[in-house]
Amino acid sequence: MSRIISYFLCSMVLCLSATGCAVAQQNSCNDVVCKDRKIAQGFWYTYYRNKHWPKPFTAMDTSAVMTHFEVQRNNGWKLHNTLGATMFDPSTNDLNAAGVAHVDWIVRKAPKDRRVVFVYKGEDSTQTAQRIESTQIAISRIIPTGSLPPIYLTNTDAPMASGAYQTAVTRAIEANMPAPSLPPASGSGSASSP
Repeated sequence: MSRIISYFLCSMVLCLSATGCAVAQQNSCNDVVCKDRKIAQGFWYTYYRNKHWPKPFTAMDTSAVMTHFEVQRNNGWKLHNTLGATMFDPSTNDLNAAGVAHVDWIVRKAPKDRRVVFVYKGEDSTQTAQRIESTQIAISRIIPTGSLPPIYLTNTDAPMASGAYQTAVTRAIEANMPAPSLPPASGSGSASSP
């Protein structure tokens, strides 16, 4: 019973101080009233903050985790949309068939917010300019009118190998693969233990 009375008295004091603050603020603010108002505001702020814990903080935690994943997602798309050195002809710096196919996929099938082409820089500015020009020509053949996706330079080459190398590796694996065979059948009709 004494707790109920003490809670009632505390709430009455807070209500009176809040009412007194409102009246005092209209007329003039002296130090005592303003101090009481700040104490009351701090009390209610702390009370509701503790009452609703952890809900006010989950958004910050979620944002901290999702920001990391968003950076990784952007880096993955950048790497995927990069035209690496193997996608250009070494002598002319024109896109080869794999490069044209990759540009076609980026321009037509990638999500609309991810239709950005990254070109790996060449050894010098002339080679880089030739790569960009070849990429622009390939994009303009795919999309003859309208806005074209942007082209950016990157210092990170896409981690891939040429088609000729991949074909050679696959054929070597297939050539050295043993022929499938069943284990020899046992002579007796009883089950053998392994």
